Amino acid sequence: METPLSDGHAEWVIRAYQKEGTTVVIKLGYTVMHFLEGRVVEERPRPYHTFVFTLGDFLHQASLRRAISTVLLSAGAYDYDICFAWRLERHLVAFCNDPVETAFNSGNGIEMIVDVLLAYFPSDEEPSSDVEGVGEDRGFGGIPASTDAVKELAVVKYERGGDVREESCIICFGEFDEGVEVTRMPCKHAFHGGCLTRWLESSHVCPLCRHAILASADP
Repeated sequence: METPLSDGHAEWVIRAYQKEGTTVVIKLGYTVMHFLEGRVVEERPRPYHTFVFTLGDFLHQASLRRAISTVLLSAGAYDYDICFAWRLERHLVAFCNDPVETAFNSGNGIEMIVDVLLAYFPSDEEPSSDVEGVGEDRGFGGIPASTDAVKELAVVKYERGGDVREESCIICFGEFDEGVEVTRMPCKHAFHGGCLTRWLESSHVCPLCRHAILASADP
């Protein structure tokens, strides 16, 4: 269990069990609690996000990181807080090594359950039940970007030593090939075009710094 956030609170417990077969099943669930005027208000339990991979996807660090990134991205972890998501991701990647080795040697699969507790502490104003980031249908800040805003993003060629600061795409963790076209947010952070487009379909903020572009709900 960890408590990685300084501007809020997030804790998680990871449990892994061997199971028959050769698949890795990851179930990630959130419990969300709000602290309002000295009261603790807990949201209704949310169903687990369930993901299925082959054991082979977890045998190499690159494919393991891609699988874990897919889980957290699809489950909305990055939309809640990028620091929380990064720390949970690193913990999950490190945690997987022993269960994967055991399962591989025994010819079994793995079921992994990740329970996350998110706590919201309001500052001056009392949040409503529809505060961005805790809506039941939108996930954690999951407001898509405007289609027009996405179309206006700059597309540039990646050159080592050029003005693109990143050397890899933080969404898929794939390195940029020399001369490949990458898409850049207004904050100058660059990503693979397809990766960023999929990200912006569920969130209008930069995956790295949370710089916001026009959201689909904005006028």
